[in-house]
Amino acid sequence: INFINFEVAIKEKYGIDLLGWPEGVPFLSPHAITSAEHLRTLRDALKVGTCHWAYMSRQQRLEYQDRLKEWEVVGKPRKKHSDVGRKRRRTG
Repeated sequence: INFINFEVAIKEKYGIDLLGWPEGVPFLSPHAITSAEHLRTLRDALKVGTCHWAYMSRQQRLEYQDRLKEWEVVGKPRKKHSDVGRKRRRTG
């Protein structure tokens, strides 16, 4: 999951939202969370169901897209591949 560009890469593109993220836990990839307490809190919220994925309704999606137009959403650009400009071997 692309947590850095979540607003555009997931929420706007697919119409899926993550509801009930635990308060006090930074909105990062679980891999990037360094506190064991934060990880346990997130795990418990996911197991119990207080934190869950949900499809946005058509109306919610339209309202969200309108709000995004008002915001200046600047996502983090992706890194370039290390082999940019080189020919790739075909396999098969």
